[in-house]
Amino acid sequence: MASQPRLAVESVAGQRPYQEDSVLAEMLADGRVLIAVADGMGGHAAGEVASRLALDTLVQEVRSGRRLDEAFRLANERVHRMAMEPGKNGMGTTLVAVLVDGTDFWVANVGDSRVYMIGQRGIRRLTEDHSFVAEAMKRGQSEAEAMATPWKDALTRSIGIEADVEADVTGPHRLEQDVAFLICSDGLYKSLSDDEIRDLFMTSGGVDGAAQSLVAAAFDAGSDDNISVAIAEYGEVPRGAAPTTMILSYDPEVAREEDRRAAEAQAAALVAVDEGAVVAGLPVAAVAAIVVVVGALVAILVFGG
Repeated sequence: MASQPRLAVESVAGQRPYQEDSVLAEMLADGRVLIAVADGMGGHAAGEVASRLALDTLVQEVRSGRRLDEAFRLANERVHRMAMEPGKNGMGTTLVAVLVDGTDFWVANVGDSRVYMIGQRGIRRLTEDHSFVAEAMKRGQSEAEAMATPWKDALTRSIGIEADVEADVTGPHRLEQDVAFLICSDGLYKSLSDDEIRDLFMTSGGVDGAAQSLVAAAFDAGSDDNISVAIAEYGEVPRGAAPTTMILSYDPEVAREEDRRAAEAQAAALVAVDEGAVVAGLPVAAVAAIVVVVGALVAILVFGG
């Protein structure tokens, strides 16, 4: 049997007014471990309903002994059926999962949420995105070119949109020791590169710190989507010392308020310096120096308490 894993989840609405992601990391009663992320679409309520229904169905069916491909098929059927109800037309969700049973594991995916494996050999993606961007890159377009189109967020496969959907399912794979599975919604990896995800994980103090740091870093990098992470670590991935400036937790409302206060403070400083320069007739170089000093003082007042 594999060692007991350390599990962690973190999921925030980020800059969105509502949360459509659902996330899970759970040890089942029979000792198997299931971690999964669903990223809903269809607007507030509908997207949230789709992701939650897909994840609940997945857990229920895996607990009952069904394989991942069967559980995904039933999740699609139930979301598709509910999508026919008034107000839920067109709702759907991504769904990605890892199921670990002893020393073996399986991976299943529909959509563009991802599974990564992190260990001594670095970071490796275990899923393929079902998206317009991924298909465009297969045809030779660069990622930058594909992301510059109006279809950059379009999916080629998702749970609930069609009556039937084919999930990518692989396994059983042999579970190595000292590795971690990291599952995330696109709100994380569209703001952080694979190398940045690996480095943040490697400099965390543990799975809880890693999940919080990754979500915080994606938010700080400008992610405009919900951000969700689920982690299961087996053994212990070697880590370095965590930087003293690492953000381990945050409140999006506080972050937005700090940005607003900083912008107002900077504007006030520039106005004050501009008015002082006009009165005193100071040269441009002197004005620039004053801006730097005043800006620093304002930053201390705003963020230093």
